[in-house]
Amino acid sequence: NVDPAHTSRPRAVKRRSQAPRPDLPIEPPAALTMVAVVLGLSGFATLVYEIAWVRVLSLLVGPTTYAFAATLVTLIAGIGCGSLIGSRLAGRSRRPALWLSITMAATAMVTSWSTAVVGRNVPRLLAEPLSQLAPALAGLLSGHAVLVAALIVPTALGLGVGFPLALELLGSEAGVARRVGMVYAVNTLAALAGSLVAGFIAIPLLSLQPTLQLVSAMLLLGASVVIAGVKLPPRLRVVGVAVVALAVLPIVWNPQWDRDVLASGVYKYARRSTPGLDPMATLRAGKLLYYRDGAASTVSVKRLTGVISMSIDGKIDASSSGDMLTQKVLAHLPLLLHPDPRQVLVIGLGSGVTAASALVHPIARLDVVEISPEVVQASQYFKAQNRGALRDPRTHLILGDGRSHLLLSRRQYDVIVSEPSNPWMAGVAALFTREFFAAARERLAPGGVICQWAHTYDISEHDLRSIVATFRSVFPQGTMWLLGEGDVLLVASNSPLDVRLDGLTASWRRSGVAADLGEASVLEPFALLSQYVAGPRELERYADAVAPQTDDRMALEFSGPRALNSGADRHNASMLRALLQPGSAPMAVRRAMEAASGPQWRDRATMLLKIDDYEGAYRDYARALQSDSTDALALDGFVQAAGATGQQAEALARLKDMIGGKPGISTIRIAASRLLASSGAFQDAIAVLTPRGAIELDEGALLEQLASIYADLGESQKLDQTVARLRQFRPDTARTFYFAAAAEFLRQRFAQAATLAEKSVALDPQSSSAHNLVGVSRASEGRPEQARHAFLKALVLAPRDVTTYVNLGLLELSAGNRAAAA
Repeated sequence: NVDPAHTSRPRAVKRRSQAPRPDLPIEPPAALTMVAVVLGLSGFATLVYEIAWVRVLSLLVGPTTYAFAATLVTLIAGIGCGSLIGSRLAGRSRRPALWLSITMAATAMVTSWSTAVVGRNVPRLLAEPLSQLAPALAGLLSGHAVLVAALIVPTALGLGVGFPLALELLGSEAGVARRVGMVYAVNTLAALAGSLVAGFIAIPLLSLQPTLQLVSAMLLLGASVVIAGVKLPPRLRVVGVAVVALAVLPIVWNPQWDRDVLASGVYKYARRSTPGLDPMATLRAGKLLYYRDGAASTVSVKRLTGVISMSIDGKIDASSSGDMLTQKVLAHLPLLLHPDPRQVLVIGLGSGVTAASALVHPIARLDVVEISPEVVQASQYFKAQNRGALRDPRTHLILGDGRSHLLLSRRQYDVIVSEPSNPWMAGVAALFTREFFAAARERLAPGGVICQWAHTYDISEHDLRSIVATFRSVFPQGTMWLLGEGDVLLVASNSPLDVRLDGLTASWRRSGVAADLGEASVLEPFALLSQYVAGPRELERYADAVAPQTDDRMALEFSGPRALNSGADRHNASMLRALLQPGSAPMAVRRAMEAASGPQWRDRATMLLKIDDYEGAYRDYARALQSDSTDALALDGFVQAAGATGQQAEALARLKDMIGGKPGISTIRIAASRLLASSGAFQDAIAVLTPRGAIELDEGALLEQLASIYADLGESQKLDQTVARLRQFRPDTARTFYFAAAAEFLRQRFAQAATLAEKSVALDPQSSSAHNLVGVSRASEGRPEQARHAFLKALVLAPRDVTTYVNLGLLELSAGNRAAAA
């Protein structure tokens, strides 16, 4: 009683197993070799592709754990779906070899396409919406997932389709399990080799774009092996060869990536673009000095006029301007708190400035641990700032992981400085766990000091509290210091630090320390002691009921990226400043704060102004003026900070109150005039300079401000009259020559203007406005190279001078350099 419906299946299978495919090799051993080679190439290409794409997406959407997850999930899902399609195709096609060769060639083509667009077109797709609004993390992740799918899924599908097609070529007769096992082993070993080659050879030696092109080449090679190894009719062989040849073209003609944009941190800095303007101009701004794809990250160095910055995966980690205070204090603060530091460890080289500052102290040995050789190379661009720290005989560079060094080394250190990248970057959170701090504690010598960097920006309040809780769990006697608005230093020892604060002033007298800190406008111990915001009690209160980070519970890796676009960091700095209650600071800090003079607050404000903490600078300048309202330097900084914070009205009201109390003091009226002129109230600015019945204590300074207003207004006749009077009081000063040059420029006597402006520069080389005037005069003469040099010098001295940027842009535009002008 056999059911006829079932009798056809064995016969169909029997016919299939007995009838060889028309495009199989003649001998089964040849089929086994060919399939092993093809799947080996496929496995190798798959892992190279995955690792390269993780790195590419780190540059575009940020080096977070989400970028890795998106790549991995998309690739696996694509391969899985492709395998389903391939298995159906293999079971129905009479020519699986032909389909395999076409699939591999087509996959090579789409890989080349995605390689081409990702480095040129995709950054704009990401930058434009980010420049217009700050989307929530959920929207970002979904948008990034769509982007990843569009770029990766076509290749992943092709890789998946090819696998069952290749297995189909092994046949279905006896021994097929052994043959499948052998080729699967080859595929797995090749995949392992691909991961090693991609991470340690291809990407560091070739960079990312050629590595992705290598994937296309591997797939094309596999397609060629199939065509060469099977029997095909001439017509079909021509089709296969044509498809392979066609796939070669996008590999050969793959346009070069726009490295200026890839190195710019699209995911983070596109939001800083001016609304309504092309964000790509902002991202491309500056000159790319160094770019290298390394095993761990992509490192770049860019010069934007006078500022050099180093980026890791697009995120700026060091610079020659705003980061100088933090880079120096990271070393000086813990070393000043140690009475006799001899052995020092710095985890993270960066620009090398921290290492250089450590070497100022009389130490015996400095170990610098840096995981990325590319960072070491890039640090050479900061040789003016780091003074060749790596060449110092006391310095020992260790290329490796800082955490591993702490765990494996047996050396004891008097001071350990840990300055990793931001914890939202994938892998960095491991340097903020309890286990890491415990390893550091084990390496501290008796009385040793640790200084751990953290930050208040791009981080939620909860995550910052968690970092503090983790640090406290290992160093319960820890302290917190806040540099400006953004950088946090957690400093601790295995004993309380309060008694050591008294010794900071004595340590300050070590040779070279004051001079090195003076480069960051840290002029005396008060400037450091005033950054103290919390001791053990305050940190305990701040970190109360917050779970610490551990290796088994590294939530920071996942929560950290959520703060990038959330604005959750808005109040972190103000909360930290509020931790210290009146009277609860250590005695050394209280004495320094209570005894601080007006000039000390002014110098502190100047320090904050250099790191763009305009709110803090405004507060400190105002405090300095309460002690001495005639301090010209404090008034000058007060006006600058008021303009940067938008508090011109409040500042002007304060200045008018000061004028009412001291009508004969020129410096106050000059400051008020500058503030009025900056807001366009030129007549009021002139009137405040010449009140009736005022006793002029410094008519020369008043005339300089009056000349500045007339120069801005373009009133050449009044400017001439003012310059003539100015020459009576200050005949041979830099400012007199400057305004005389401005008067000549207004009369379009450009050669004379340039000569006078150059005299001003000779007397005051630090005057950015004089360099700028040289530039516009030479440009008007038709001397673009001299003008460009003068503008760039001006921007080195004043990187935020809008006028000079406009002048330089106009110069480049007149020379036809539209990209440079933008």
